[in-house]
Amino acid sequence: MTGVLSTAGNIAFVGDLDRMFRAVDLKTGNTLWKTRLGTSVQGYPITFTVGNRQYVAVTTGLGGGSPRQVPNTIAPEIRPPSSGQALYVFALPEK
Repeated sequence: MTGVLSTAGNIAFVGDLDRMFRAVDLKTGNTLWKTRLGTSVQGYPITFTVGNRQYVAVTTGLGGGSPRQVPNTIAPEIRPPSSGQALYVFALPEK
């Protein structure tokens, strides 16, 4: 798992080694939304607003130390891609 961002609305955003980025209900643990990214999340998700719309952003990429070695150790079936540095920005549903 990557760094987790929790919100005042009881939602957490988190990525995993299999390139999934998801929103999780903190009260129930249920996945509310998920998507598969180009490669694994690096760093921490952030949230911000522009106008009246809230967004969550997360970076992906290769590199780092032990996180790149972990898949072969604990999940050899995961094949990380050889490229994929990106910034993903998702708009949250309007209230």
